Amino acid sequence: MLIEQFHLIMYINRMGSLNTRVNEIMDKIYNSNGPSNATELEEELAKKLKENFADSYKKAANDLVDPENEIPSPGSIAAYISESSEAEQTKALSIVNDWFDNLEI
Repeated sequence: MLIEQFHLIMYINRMGSLNTRVNEIMDKIYNSNGPSNATELEEELAKKLKENFADSYKKAANDLVDPENEIPSPGSIAAYISESSEAEQTKALSIVNDWFDNLEI
């Protein structure tokens, strides 16, 4: 029972950490760049997530008014990735962190 609770807490923390990290990165991008450059970077991260998490990207796109012509936010994509396995969430967190670490802002 205690081990199951521990795993549940770890799972919830990992879910939150992906969403939290994406939100932190988006805040840093928008606080450090002009609106057009920040939007470009946001779209770049969304496309990066799409490469590895197409199903989550599609689900997030379906929430948009015009999914054919709009790109879902990284936060929306991360929310759907959070419904995936712990391994997928860890992979997503690694991708997001690597992408951000390679930015020059």
